[in-house]
Parts: sequence; C-alpha cells; structure tokens
Amino acid sequence: MTTVQTYIEKDARKQMITGGVLVGVALIFFMGLFTFNASSILLAVLYSGVFAISGSTLLRKGYLDFQKSKNTIIDFNKDQSSTFIEKVPARMFVGQREKEFFKAELYDMAGESYGKIEEDSAYKRKYSFLLAAIMSYGSIRPVDFNMTDQYGSHFYRIERKGGFTWRGYVQNNKGKYVAYTESSKDKATGQRVYRYIEKDGFRWSAEGDEQVAHFKIKDTSGKVWAVLKSGAVPVEAADRFNDIQGSVIEWKVRKNIPNSLMAFVFLLQTRYQI
Repeated sequence: MTTVQTYIEKDARKQMITGGVLVGVALIFFMGLFTFNASSILLAVLYSGVFAISGSTLLRKGYLDFQKSKNTIIDFNKDQSSTFIEKVPARMFVGQREKEFFKAELYDMAGESYGKIEEDSAYKRKYSFLLAAIMSYGSIRPVDFNMTDQYGSHFYRIERKGGFTWRGYVQNNKGKYVAYTESSKDKATGQRVYRYIEKDGFRWSAEGDEQVAHFKIKDTSGKVWAVLKSGAVPVEAADRFNDIQGSVIEWKVRKNIPNSLMAFVFLLQTRYQI
C-alpha cells in the first residue's frame, strides 16, 4: 500500500500548482483596475480578491504539506475505533447552519444532534479569517476538522486537501493516520465513485450520479448501509431545517454505525457543501 507520505506529497504539489494558477488569474483581474471603467474596477477588485485569497491559501497549505512529507516518516496505522452511534433513525439530516460556516452536524428529524465536525483553526472566530474563508472558493479550500459525537467525545481529525482534485485524510486521537479517501469516475457507468481506504484496503465506497449528488454507501461486500442525497429537503421537517444546507441520509443499516462510516459521511458532506 502506498504510504501517507507519498499521497501527501502529491497533494502538496497539486495544491501549490493550483494556488499558483489562481494567483496568476488574480493578477489578470488586478490589471482591470487600470481600465478606468467604474463597473470593471469593482469586478476586478472582487475577483482579484477571491482568486488571490484562494490561491495564497492553497500555496501556503501546499508548502506546509510538502515540508511535512519531506521531514516526517508517515504511514497508515490500523484503526482500532469501533461504534460511533449504537442506533440511528431511518432518516437523518447532515449539514451546516447559515450562521455556522465552520461546522456540520448530524441531526435526527426532531433536531437532536448526534455528532459533528468543526473546523480546527485558532483564528476561525476572527473577522479576517471569516472573510478569507468566505471569499475562498469552498470546494477547493483546504480545511482541517475535528469530529466529535453528541457527548463531545473526540474521535478523529479530518484533513481535506484543497485544489481541484479531492482527497481527505483521517487521523485517530493519537495523531496517527488511519484512512484516506479518493475519488474516481466509473468509465462504464459514468458515475462518480468515492472510496474510504484503510491500511488493509478500502472499507467504504459511495457511488452515484454526481449531477444530482445521490450516493449509495456500501461496505466491501457490496452491502448498502446508507443513501446520501445532497441538497435534498427532509419534507417531514422542512421548517426545522430551513436554515441548514445539507444532505438527507436514509439508513439501510441502523445499528452499530462505525466511526469510520461517519467520518466518510462527513467527508462526503464537505465535498458538496462546505
């Protein structure tokens, strides 16, 4: 199995390349400031800011990841964790509220939280960081999350790498890497496939139509555990979740939901929403 080190180095290069391209685009828009056209100047300021912040964020994170891959020996460890939730309702909702930009929670239809991921940053409450996060294009922004259950117990640290290609990494409470995710396209069906891969091989997969973002989540035997419907509205609790952007989860297996499966669900949620 390829080491974490190798993957992180590849992601670091991709982030730096993407960041460099975005900074270059920002410079092009910046040139629009000299057109002396009021509407063009406003657009130039807006777009140059967006691309500059997104690009510089990717350059910085890519550089840090590159240094990490060169200076540290990193490999995957076996995940010893077990059950995240003993029993779940048939339908749940995962997403983030409009005023809580930096976290996503898993809710039942009564609005009770069963767990969450929250961005790990000492600066996320500062206005400058909030502005940078909002102006950075969400789906390409690198983000680190902490995953906790409904009682506040910490289970994982989740790293979502930035750029136009998507990969996430999962660390246990001891800071050891236990899994990563990857994305590919099935040439035969045209569907998008996501995989959650541990030391011994892939444990979970999600396959579906990327245009409507509906995915069946299966284990290695092909058994369906859940169906994730991104952007769907829970009709039985539409008013309760009207300020939450997220996904409906229909559970096919409702008992003893593993930590790793919840990490995979949250990672898929960040792919399409955060």
